[in-house]
Amino acid sequence: MNVLIDIAGAGILVYAVVTLPRNIRKGRALRAEAKAKAPVNIDPAKYGLVPAAQLDSSSAGPDPEADAVAAAALAGDWRRAAAYLAAAGRDWDLRWYRLGILVHAAAEDDAWLKAWRTEYPGDPAAALVHADALVALAGKVRGAQLAKHTTAEQFEGFHRLLAEALPACQEAAWMAPEDPSPWIAQISIALGLGWSHDDFRALWAEITARDPYHFGAHARALQYWCAKWRGSHELMYAFAEQAATAAPQGSLLPVLRLDALMEHASREPKAPVYNQPFVQAAVDATLDAVDRAPAGHHRLPTVRHLLADTLFQTKRYAEAVEQFRAVGGYVGSPPWSYSANPVKAFVFARTNTFVAWEKAGCPAPPPRGRLQGP
Repeated sequence: MNVLIDIAGAGILVYAVVTLPRNIRKGRALRAEAKAKAPVNIDPAKYGLVPAAQLDSSSAGPDPEADAVAAAALAGDWRRAAAYLAAAGRDWDLRWYRLGILVHAAAEDDAWLKAWRTEYPGDPAAALVHADALVALAGKVRGAQLAKHTTAEQFEGFHRLLAEALPACQEAAWMAPEDPSPWIAQISIALGLGWSHDDFRALWAEITARDPYHFGAHARALQYWCAKWRGSHELMYAFAEQAATAAPQGSLLPVLRLDALMEHASREPKAPVYNQPFVQAAVDATLDAVDRAPAGHHRLPTVRHLLADTLFQTKRYAEAVEQFRAVGGYVGSPPWSYSANPVKAFVFARTNTFVAWEKAGCPAPPPRGRLQGP
């Protein structure tokens, strides 16, 4: 009997020696995994950041003039809207940017636009706002959901309004033959109605004949060439690379490479998109372009948002900190706007950036070489 007890005791001892350390390791691994999955939080005030509850998801950055013009238009003052658009002169991309402000207001309430068109039916600017507002309204009717979550009625309204917008764009183009804007408005029509590559290239030729380096046109055309619309990853990257390489100094078009990365990552979230060989050079070229741009450039906020995310994705935290500080309390821009909860997506990237930066000792951004071409 004592022998049996001794054997049993030895067996229990061996079991304990083998099992207890394994269970301890397993427990530590589970606790580490739980800690890794736990949300990371920081005190925004410690870093001079805007708290999550105060973030603005309607805009990429501050633009008090645009806000005032939109408010005046909705109050019925179309003359101020007309002067705002006219003041862009032949800066076609600024004109396109300002057109977007007015189109957004018209999609909310177009009474002021109808008054403008009634009083000056031959005004090409009013015709342009009307044409692009139809395109915007079509997008609003369709909604932002994937095709499988969009109803037949939504698609019917979407296609009907796009078909109505096309002759309106053509009329606006006839009224202002030098302005690329009525042609750029047709890019969304090409997306929605499924224009062939040849037809789109013909449209693109009209746009670039009027402004070969138009930022807004390129950003919208990238959508045509991406996989979710009428192209592929290969066609999208090729388009972005060609535009970035050809862009003159002072242009922000190098950011198209980062735009393409974001599109690819949103399509294939588990793919190692940001490990591609060209990524670091693309980031550097965009940082250089931002350094050259005037402080108040109307496209800088959008570019900075894409930069902040790409720098976070590529673990260049010190440089990402700079961009997150620069964008401040605004999150109404890609990539955050691609999320169902833009504020949450922004805060996640910003928080993890600052945590990683602080763990590294809060280093200054590394010096970059002499500014090169795009």
